[in-house]
Amino acid sequence: MKTLLIRDGERLAIRAIAGSADESGRDRCATLAFFQEHAKLRPKEVVKLSALLTRVANDGLPNDTNIFKELKGEDGLCEFKTSGGLRLLCFWDEGSLIVTTHGYLKDKQKAPKRELDRAQNLRRDYFTNKERGELYHAPSRN
Repeated sequence: MKTLLIRDGERLAIRAIAGSADESGRDRCATLAFFQEHAKLRPKEVVKLSALLTRVANDGLPNDTNIFKELKGEDGLCEFKTSGGLRLLCFWDEGSLIVTTHGYLKDKQKAPKRELDRAQNLRRDYFTNKERGELYHAPSRN
């Protein structure tokens, strides 16, 4: 399993789980695909979410559950949130590393079960791969 660095700040690093490469050799990443898709549909919300990730990486977690919260009963899953309904699911690793799984557009009061199940499966796979020594944190492309 591979992760891609999406933010590296003074306090935290934020990485995204990547899948196998596509035909052109580019990594498939649900988080980056989510940003690309919604940049066209909801550009202002994507700017808000991107700024939130940068702020969290530099300053640490906000105490505002309107923009970041741990999901109760979901075994360590958390979500970044915008007021326009964008959600980015994630979890913690190693104290200063947040790993994102994927994003979705909220359309109901509660997070859809299939989105939570998908994030839990990716979280489980991440830690299994880490335990086996099969986790690769790709360096920044700077």
